[in-house]
Amino acid sequence: MGVSVAEYLGQRTDVEFPIIQPIYERKSCPFTQGNLCRKLKKKGQEPVCSVRKEDGTLWIVCPDRLCATKKDLDLSLHQSIILLDIAKHIFDSSVTCNQIFIKREQRLRVQIDRDYKADFIMTINNGTSPYPGPNRVILEMQGGGETSDTGKLTKVIKDWKNSDIQTNHLLQQLSKASTLETNAWRRQQEQFIVKGNIAMMTWKGYGMVFCVGTLLFDYLYKKIKHEHLPNLRNHNWTLALIGIKEDCSNSPAPGPIPLMVDETRLIFTNYQTFVHALINQGEPSPEAFIGEFINLNNIHAIIE
Repeated sequence: MGVSVAEYLGQRTDVEFPIIQPIYERKSCPFTQGNLCRKLKKKGQEPVCSVRKEDGTLWIVCPDRLCATKKDLDLSLHQSIILLDIAKHIFDSSVTCNQIFIKREQRLRVQIDRDYKADFIMTINNGTSPYPGPNRVILEMQGGGETSDTGKLTKVIKDWKNSDIQTNHLLQQLSKASTLETNAWRRQQEQFIVKGNIAMMTWKGYGMVFCVGTLLFDYLYKKIKHEHLPNLRNHNWTLALIGIKEDCSNSPAPGPIPLMVDETRLIFTNYQTFVHALINQGEPSPEAFIGEFINLNNIHAIIE
């Protein structure tokens, strides 16, 4: 299944007007407060924020797209909206921007010679929540990840740039690139496990929240759906997995694709139980350990 360009420097491609113009110079990222687009800073990279699979599902391909963690910049309106939506699901639907407090890129201590940084530490009011669940959480964001055969997607963009008529429709032509959910999770799982453990060890009443795009949520859910995790949303949960999806409540309009928490993709449970479910994979496979072997001189033997 291929993918097509969904957003080009913050402009969705599935509208006819305005006609998107190719970018040849460094420009600001529309999702951070005045920061340069990280892709345009790198030679040969195109400012693609997200792509669509053939079935229309969104896959974010830029780390700054969902909710960047630039420590020294004010929050952009986009970041505030996303963080408030998440906070309403972590704490309560009545919370306001004035009640939610965050720290960004916060250093976390580990026993080895390597520092971890939390995307966000989030809390409410004075750090004491009247609602079920944690009053302070490590909040990690992973909207998507890379694609395979990226060169094929880049070729679509170059063909669009070189065309005599540069229409939005031409920019969103399907390529043979594909999403890599497995790679995205592999990069995140160590940090997920370590940071969640740090939250659990630091203080009773702290928790871990992992916000992911719908494709990554579904990838993880397949791994744990048979484990019957306890639903602790209205109780003392310590781990939340929150899906983020495209907001399709209105017709496509020029500008960025709106995002929102996916009400159908929410898990509130116990952190230790969730981690156990992740690692408790596979079944006994005795047939793998018997049968035809070869020794180091290439002599075949049957071992029972």
